[in-house]
Amino acid sequence: MKRNKEVLWSLVTLALAIISIIAVLSQSRELTFSELLVILVSGHRGWLLAAALCMAAYILCEAVSLKYLLRHNGYKSSLYHGVTYSCADIYCSAITPSATGGQPVVMWFMKRDGVSMGVITAILMVYLIMHTFSTLTVCLISLFARADIFIGFSLFSKILIVIGYLTMSGLGVVFLWLLVAQNTIYRSGCAIIAWLKRKGWVKRDAYWRERLQNGIDEYTGSLKSMGGKGGRILLVFVYLLNILQRIAQLAVSSVMHLATGGALKDVGTIFVTQCYTAIGSMCVPIPGAMGVSDYLLYDGLNSIMDHEAALQLELLSRSVSYYILVLFSMVIVLIGYFQRKKFYFTLHRQ
Repeated sequence: MKRNKEVLWSLVTLALAIISIIAVLSQSRELTFSELLVILVSGHRGWLLAAALCMAAYILCEAVSLKYLLRHNGYKSSLYHGVTYSCADIYCSAITPSATGGQPVVMWFMKRDGVSMGVITAILMVYLIMHTFSTLTVCLISLFARADIFIGFSLFSKILIVIGYLTMSGLGVVFLWLLVAQNTIYRSGCAIIAWLKRKGWVKRDAYWRERLQNGIDEYTGSLKSMGGKGGRILLVFVYLLNILQRIAQLAVSSVMHLATGGALKDVGTIFVTQCYTAIGSMCVPIPGAMGVSDYLLYDGLNSIMDHEAALQLELLSRSVSYYILVLFSMVIVLIGYFQRKKFYFTLHRQ
């Protein structure tokens, strides 16, 4: 059943990707797949390399963050493990609604590598909080620095962007609350166990309540460790890495603009336009926000450049920052999955 769902969402994602690309190309009288390929191949090699490095940085920033969070919790983790977890998060977030599939798959990989569930939950919660607030930081700075670009979006895009800010802010509050809601989590878990027992699906309810309590104790201990001596510096480091990760992804459209002969003076405007696009696309429960991200980026770019140039830049930047990135991540995830099906990569405690 689980495998069927993964296949289904992969097919849905592929269909949405094809529809999104066709929809964008249909708005142009000149731009075709072959023309797009020619533009990409003839682009400035240095800036194309910079775009590829941005995507590499996007993967590596998360990989390094998870590696050091694991090490702080006593697990000897390598950069290879971190890259696998990062690619699993990127790929599975891209093919599931509202990016809900990323962390459960990372959890599977970490569990397969011998990390305890309480520690996994604490690490992923902390990372999610840092990721959320780093995104808000970059996008709020963009809002205050260049509010004039926001005005250039259409009314529908403005509504999506405002909802995006509210959604991210609300999620940030919820995630922070979960850090101190262990008692609520325990009571909720016990209620679920009791319900499962009444249904006859669970017999040893005391055993499962004990396992739940042990997991929460590990979770609480891990959080205290990360908030204690040495941990606070690590959290600042992870937060800064998340900001760098977000900037690396958002910078792709600006770099692709330069790669295709665009003016340097437009880089800042395009970067902020991409920031608004990112925040606006986060409120829509569509895999990879496909269609929505394309629309928002095109809408924003169309207010600062002509119709054909906006379509071209939207497709080129989206191809690098999303489609190529997801395909690469999929390959890494498949390699890691089949390796772990054969044997465990046990992360020994230090």
